[in-house]
Amino acid sequence: MPRNQIKFLHLADLHLGRSFLGGKLKLPYEKARKRVRDQQDALIKAIEIAQNEKVDLILIAGDLYEEEGLTGAIVAFMFEVLGNAGIPVVISPGNHDYYSVSSHYSNEITQVTAGRRWPDNVTIVNSYDFTHLELSELPSVVITGIAYHSNQSVKTKKLREIIKPPDAEIQICIFHGSREGFHTEGKLITMPFSDAELLAQPYSYTALGHYHNHSTLKDKTGKIRAAYPGSPIALSASETGIHGGLLGTIHADGMQDSDLEHIELDPRRNHRINLDITGISHIQALEAKISEALQKKDVRKQDMALVNLSGSFPQGSRIEFDEDFLNDSCFQLTIDTSSVQPEWCLDEIDDLKKITTEGAFSTRLMELISTAEARGDEYQVIKLRNALFYGLDALNGRQIMPR
Repeated sequence: MPRNQIKFLHLADLHLGRSFLGGKLKLPYEKARKRVRDQQDALIKAIEIAQNEKVDLILIAGDLYEEEGLTGAIVAFMFEVLGNAGIPVVISPGNHDYYSVSSHYSNEITQVTAGRRWPDNVTIVNSYDFTHLELSELPSVVITGIAYHSNQSVKTKKLREIIKPPDAEIQICIFHGSREGFHTEGKLITMPFSDAELLAQPYSYTALGHYHNHSTLKDKTGKIRAAYPGSPIALSASETGIHGGLLGTIHADGMQDSDLEHIELDPRRNHRINLDITGISHIQALEAKISEALQKKDVRKQDMALVNLSGSFPQGSRIEFDEDFLNDSCFQLTIDTSSVQPEWCLDEIDDLKKITTEGAFSTRLMELISTAEARGDEYQVIKLRNALFYGLDALNGRQIMPR
């Protein structure tokens, strides 16, 4: 019987097995453990939504887990949640959860680590080139996917040639790759593709993974042809905004905006705030200014915030925040003071002061800074300015505060 639509849940980049320790947010151990629980709860919530919405198919476009951080307990958790879904699941392995005979997509490995095999309702793409799947539960639907074989960049442009899947009412593609022109700093460029290359393919919808923020790709008629759901929960300080998955309906004649919904799965949101503190004279005023900035950004109690301070603060004044202020502001408040400079009055060095050690030191360093600025050497300017302020701190008996 011909099928004219299919309802789906699209996830990617869950990265089960990540520790959440370290990074710019500097989460302590207990909070990192809570984020691990948030991560697992996001998958549970997503499957519950899929069941309640009676979706026909769950698509996971890579990096479901991190091979290097996987444990038997996490494998057992994945198997239980996905296996109990009662819905066909198709996984296209990414670079972090690559497919190989020695990875956890191999039943031989999972039998050893968790004493279990992958659930029967889960289909794992195991070809390193695009291959076509036809599930008995979904007649008139073809799903085309590809797997990674290691946690390394794939430079080949796999969409350069037109893929020719078997005939079907609804054609779906799923893979983990980099959309050209939308690269995120620090992100591995792998299996790259252009918008034109993707739009030339015969698929009604392409489920993408790799980028951790939600985005869509439309054709000239305004129809959605592909999308990244983003990571179900924020994985680093740079991943701000809402995080979750995609709930959608693919029609035989395509998808409109109203056919795709971004669902929130992360109970917390990341916020990044840049704050110039020049003119603030004491720590209580600084805490008040940060509190005001958090309020303006609508930072909730359950959220995380990274506040980057810049400007100057009185020399000798220690930037040391009250523990209650840090703990009560939100789930995690991290304050970066590395760009703050002390308020040394460098413009007021007169001829008399220049004959002192402090004056001579300041004058010479300022000359070197001016020379570096003139030739556009920003790295050298930063080094020299730090040397100047460290030196002035030392000459005046101040505590040396790393910047």
